[in-house]
Amino acid sequence: MMPLLRALVLGPLRGNVLRALVTLVAVALGVSIGLAIDLANATAVASFASSVNVVSNRVNLQVLGVGRGFDERAIVRVQNAPGINYASPTIEDSVTVGARAGDPFSGEILRVLGVDLLRPLPGDTVAAAASPGSVSQENADPGMLVNGHGAFVSERVATRYGWRRGETVHALAGDRDVTLRIAGIIPRGSAGIDSSVVFVDIATAQELFRKIGLLDRIDLVVDPSRLAQTQRAVAALIPPGTRAVAPKTRTDEIARMLRSFRLNLEALAYVALLVGMYLIYNTVAISVVQRRPEVGTVRALGATRGAVFRTFIAEGAMIGVLGSLLGLALGALLATFSVAAVSRTVDTLYVASHADRVVYDPLLFVKAFVLGVIASIVAAAFPAYDAASTPAAITMRAQGFERRRPRLARRAAALGIAAFALAFACTRVPAIDGVPLFGYAAGLLIIFGGSLFAPLAVEGVARLGSSLAARRPTIAIAASNLGGAPLRTAVAIASLMIAIGMMVSVAVLVASFRTTIVAWADETLKADLFVRPLGLGDASTDAVFSPHVAETIRHVTGVASAATFRGVELPFRGRLTTLGATDLATLDGRNPLRLLGADAHALARSLPGSTQVLVSEPFASKFGVREGDAIELPTPSGTTRFTVAAVYNDYSSDAGLVVVDLRTYRRLFHDASVNSIAIYAQPGTDLTRLRTAVLRSVAPLRIDVETNRELRDLVVQIFDRTFAITYALDVIAITIAVLGVVSTLFALVLERRREFGLLRYLGVSTGGVRRIVLVEAAGIGLLGGGLGVGVGMLLALLLIFVINRQAFGWLIELHVPGAFLAATILLVVAAAVVAGVYPAGVAARIRTAEAVRTE
Repeated sequence: MMPLLRALVLGPLRGNVLRALVTLVAVALGVSIGLAIDLANATAVASFASSVNVVSNRVNLQVLGVGRGFDERAIVRVQNAPGINYASPTIEDSVTVGARAGDPFSGEILRVLGVDLLRPLPGDTVAAAASPGSVSQENADPGMLVNGHGAFVSERVATRYGWRRGETVHALAGDRDVTLRIAGIIPRGSAGIDSSVVFVDIATAQELFRKIGLLDRIDLVVDPSRLAQTQRAVAALIPPGTRAVAPKTRTDEIARMLRSFRLNLEALAYVALLVGMYLIYNTVAISVVQRRPEVGTVRALGATRGAVFRTFIAEGAMIGVLGSLLGLALGALLATFSVAAVSRTVDTLYVASHADRVVYDPLLFVKAFVLGVIASIVAAAFPAYDAASTPAAITMRAQGFERRRPRLARRAAALGIAAFALAFACTRVPAIDGVPLFGYAAGLLIIFGGSLFAPLAVEGVARLGSSLAARRPTIAIAASNLGGAPLRTAVAIASLMIAIGMMVSVAVLVASFRTTIVAWADETLKADLFVRPLGLGDASTDAVFSPHVAETIRHVTGVASAATFRGVELPFRGRLTTLGATDLATLDGRNPLRLLGADAHALARSLPGSTQVLVSEPFASKFGVREGDAIELPTPSGTTRFTVAAVYNDYSSDAGLVVVDLRTYRRLFHDASVNSIAIYAQPGTDLTRLRTAVLRSVAPLRIDVETNRELRDLVVQIFDRTFAITYALDVIAITIAVLGVVSTLFALVLERRREFGLLRYLGVSTGGVRRIVLVEAAGIGLLGGGLGVGVGMLLALLLIFVINRQAFGWLIELHVPGAFLAATILLVVAAAVVAGVYPAGVAARIRTAEAVRTE
């Protein structure tokens, strides 16, 4: 096989180094962006997992509470349970540092873990990091740590804010300014410790967060051989509403909450690799066409069809291996930037987390490499089969032109229609365990169905060119050239179509979602001023106001009323969701909820003080819950059965939201704190002066007061940050597709050297030759852009009404940005013309005498 490989593959590749490099770069880009997104997603989950089990790597059971925590006396009962080796009480909350008024993204959220540092667990990573010789040059002061609000902070945080050992620093715990004294600095790279975590003594944490007598969790080290038995014993001893679970359970709940987000991002990322497959197909197909006489010769000399097939498959595999290896290196580099983008989205919409470094999971590298190689082999299989199945006599007579395939365009279009029909059938299948697998399958079918229409489009252009032969000879020649290699030209058009289609689909989705979000914000954000913890720009519900703040604000001159909201994270059916509490008696007045088919006046009379709840549409869709259904949620008063009174439309979180009346919440959770306050001003009140009055009324407490317009702008800003990474993925996919245009035009120029030489011989100028190639490029761009817009609209409908509904449960109204679509086609044509500049120059430099010389 090596002689065939050298003759049919290695030789042509050495003679066409530029095209080979373009293909390798395309594969590398596709593999790298997929790997980078996979690494970013894995890092986001691993960051949370490290904070779950950060205190000790030997913790194998945890007692978890809900809301503000549970009675600390539970640890006395738990630590005496059979099989318990160690039990450590823990407070888990957060503080904000570096926050500035008016800038919700200015502060950094630091997770605070309060543990019993005088009685460390076996394998305690905190104790190890704080041991003599580990803390930055000087030993930590235990007395300061226990009695003086002492804290261990990471070297990263200390360096960023200029903190030194022994220094007193200020932070925000909800609305209160608290002080911590730096007892020690944990060196960079300490194993198992996230740099965003601050460690304090358990008593200090209870004081900082006003949780005197309460615990958030108990970390347990249990005899592994008795784990199941001990877990049952602990479950019988702990207070109502708490649960005894393995640390992995919490990590899995976060992973399940992020699953839909991760899958959609990964699917978009690997579209770049799919576009690269078309370029690989083109490269191998060009190699087959250019070496067709050599293929015929080796076949005549005894080479079997299988040997020829394996030779060209080896070319695809070689491109896949080299391109994938390059992609792994590039992906590891890009992961740093994608981690930042993904982490911002996760922080804002899902759960507060921090990633110090990329988690380089070897399995993800293997996955990306294998996908890259398999995709390359699959792309090479079709032209390899074409080379092996062509009779030797025909291949020896061929002079580099693509073999004619009668009725190819119509047959391909018929298959395309069948693919669309099958895609429609897939859209009728529900999600499997919350994952829209058949929705993704429908997307692939739409992409391949659209690709199968490309040969028909090329045939149409060729016929149009023939009709213009007398009036527009340049267009006629260009159209004839494209029609002379319909399959290869169709592949270039299809690759461009996929890239444009994905960009259009995402653009329509984003425009529709953005329009829906703005309308939702206009309808639901009805208050005049909104009060939130200062600098809070993440998804955490830890930061709270003191109970008296809302009452103080209600007595400020100019305030007509003030509505409060409290949210707590709860587990439900293996996932995390949010229970929200507000005064539901106001539904018949200033109703901020978009109820779906429910009577707000009737609900305002029946909900206050009851165990009836409202659930968001994402919650109802994700868990299959409807009006009248019963759901059970853990509370500090025990597992409570709630009845769904109505469903409302919401876009604040795809994790789902259950809203209960404030009185019911305080009765069940024994918690009077709130997360945010909405202020309704009296008519004619100056909002600027009212904001100042509100700030002064609660001083010295630290709060952030935003106007209605400012909060709406913040909603849009968060939305734009969330979708920022998708634009980068689109640009990469389009870049690969444009590389495909360069490769195709370059090949067409090389194949038609004799035609271009003959044109020069007949008097066509070098400028005329350039114009012919550039017209071909514009034709490819126009066809790719037009088909891309059509396929993109189909994909947009799929994303909005199928995949989005099944994965997130959001109701999105379709909005088509017509001006953007028109501009897209123009830009694609322009990009294709630019891509044709180099091949056009090569065509213009062809020597006439050599080109027309016959053998």
